[in-house]
Amino acid sequence: MQRLIRCADLADRLSERVGRGVAWLCLAMIAVLLFEVTARYLFNSPTAWAHESTTMLYGTFCILAGAYTHRYHGHVRSEVIYNLFSTRGRALLDLITGSIGLLVFALFFNITLHFAWDSWLMGEHSSKSTWGPPVYPFKAMLPLAIGLLMLQSLAHGLRDLLVVLGVQRPATPGYAAEPVPIAEPSR
Repeated sequence: MQRLIRCADLADRLSERVGRGVAWLCLAMIAVLLFEVTARYLFNSPTAWAHESTTMLYGTFCILAGAYTHRYHGHVRSEVIYNLFSTRGRALLDLITGSIGLLVFALFFNITLHFAWDSWLMGEHSSKSTWGPPVYPFKAMLPLAIGLLMLQSLAHGLRDLLVVLGVQRPATPGYAAEPVPIAEPSR
């Protein structure tokens, strides 16, 4: 059991590191856009690459930040209904919806893996501008991001299962729960 909890903690740390690392892409996007605005309006010399590169950076940022957001329970849920349940009821609901989500992620992972692989094989380049950058590295981020979401979902699912079984108290959202047994009621 402890080994599984350590694996869930590892998934949390991985999501944390990827999320914090990907956050730096925002600075790269700002730098590219600042360069574009300066070149366009001060020197009347717009670039052919700025718009497309910021679109690719933003897409990469958004999809890779998904596991980080999931780690902190930042995705949308109907809390009006969710809060009507007890702690164990919420954990059970999370376990059910998380299992359905894992099935959907597995399907998307398979689709995007083939999508990215085909792009790598053909050395695909963009046709959206005269710049024509390679897009296969960015398409490879899709299965990577879905894989990270699947890992984080498994970590949440394990913790939810432990709460449903009464083995562990629920975690503060976003933080790994310590394996503290639920106290026996006093007699």
